[in-house]
Amino acid sequence: MNLQNLRVFLKVAEHEHITRAAEELRLSQPAVTKTIQSLENEVGLELIERQGRRIAITHAGRLLQGYARQIFSLEREMEEALAALHDVEEGEVTLGANTTIGIYLLPPIVAHFRERYPRVALYLSILNSQDIVDQTLNWKLDIGLIEGDPSTLPAGLKVEVFSYDELVLVVAPRHHWNGLNSLTPTALGNGELVMREQGSGIREVVEQALSKYDIHIRPLLTLADNEAIKQMVMNGVGAAIISKLTVQRELAGGDLVTIPIDGLDLRPDLSLIQRADKQLSLAAQAFCTFLRPALDKEGEERC
Repeated sequence: MNLQNLRVFLKVAEHEHITRAAEELRLSQPAVTKTIQSLENEVGLELIERQGRRIAITHAGRLLQGYARQIFSLEREMEEALAALHDVEEGEVTLGANTTIGIYLLPPIVAHFRERYPRVALYLSILNSQDIVDQTLNWKLDIGLIEGDPSTLPAGLKVEVFSYDELVLVVAPRHHWNGLNSLTPTALGNGELVMREQGSGIREVVEQALSKYDIHIRPLLTLADNEAIKQMVMNGVGAAIISKLTVQRELAGGDLVTIPIDGLDLRPDLSLIQRADKQLSLAAQAFCTFLRPALDKEGEERC
């Protein structure tokens, strides 16, 4: 199989758009279309279907896309391993982190890593935990930093728990719950909570904890961003169970207050994940070596 044709197809599959793929590859649209047709003739299967101005990837195309990711991930590992023979401080790292870790724990770590390894290209994506798991399994990420119960993670991942998060129930001072000594878990299921989207590690932890009380949550509002949730609650829109890291300033300033929940101790694990069968590049290994003690220190300071 022509690997250049496969490389073009993978870019088209990632964008699901021929024009955007052509622009990124710096090729003409007809050249990309011809390449896809050549690859389809080679494999004897349709890989894309046109839907107006957009395209859809067929089942065969999705299958080929998964293998292509593996092939080019191995190609990158090979290139980095060979480059490391000349200079161990070159290479690239693709990392995914959930919102709490990516915004509140990683910035000083990334800054120090960049000082130590200025020629290593670091690509960081802030995603929810489920997306990080999926993209790690699909060879798109070298490593991921996620939140939640590691026992629920799929096979094929190497998991290393490095610390834990602390979730708290917060409301605005004018909320009708303010002033209560505590709340029962039952009170949380009645459309009061502003919550993260499905796939978020925090949402999974909260739902699992409340399921033990046979409570099914009906969110007041669902948002995909912790900052948006915080702003909603500060303006009197419901309550939220959120990482304490994200609201330290608001709690100190009195913009938000915490209310204990009877019987719930919400301390989800924070974990470093990678594919169990993936050989990390020396650059990625260096990042992990740099990352672990820094995260361990953060965990100790919060204990």
